[in-house]
Amino acid sequence: MLNVENLRAGYSGDDAVRGISLEVAEGSCVALVGANGAGKSTLAKALCGLLIPRGGRVFFDGKEITGLPASEVARRGLCLCPEGRRVFGPLTVEENLFLGAYPRLPSFGPFRRAASGDLKRIYRMFPRLGERRLQQAGSLSGGEQQMLAIGRVLMARPRFMVLDEPSMGLAPVVVKEVFEAIRSLHASGMTILLSEQFAKIALALSDRAYIIERGSVVLEGASKGLAKNPAVMAAYLG
Repeated sequence: MLNVENLRAGYSGDDAVRGISLEVAEGSCVALVGANGAGKSTLAKALCGLLIPRGGRVFFDGKEITGLPASEVARRGLCLCPEGRRVFGPLTVEENLFLGAYPRLPSFGPFRRAASGDLKRIYRMFPRLGERRLQQAGSLSGGEQQMLAIGRVLMARPRFMVLDEPSMGLAPVVVKEVFEAIRSLHASGMTILLSEQFAKIALALSDRAYIIERGSVVLEGASKGLAKNPAVMAAYLG
């Protein structure tokens, strides 16, 4: 479903992503595992149109999307849940969720009715969001904001989700809850690319994984096999 060929990307000076190639099959969950600064977030932004690649090609569903704006990439069904949540703090939980569905809601008329089914789905997945639907997003805890960020992406009805560091800054008990939701999405058939420092849980959740160091893939393979690899265990699993 996603094919990346020799992708290079960065912000200034040297490339942060240096010739990465990877594949994600439809319905699978693939993990990008690496330390902070390895290039995972840069790669996620380049795939989703928030950063123009300096080289290489990206194909989604058999069509090239290299360099397309993020809005067009999202319309095609490839959506990013960004690092750091990036919720709109002054807006309510429900207003944040409506923004995720904005491209497909009517400009006039009963837009709430048009999104009601999706809202119910999000509130079933994350009951706390339903309880806080009229609360300002900026007043939520970090874990609740992460749930909101995932819910906002789901409101767009994506076919492919890129999740960038969903465990960042969260307490262990909240990490478990967030990853249970990701596991449920994967079980439902959602295709997922999971960028994550927390290697143990990422490898347990995913089907395949790529280990990234300094902007390059250094290991790849089935997640179960990589979890038993001595080099991976020493560097990432303790």
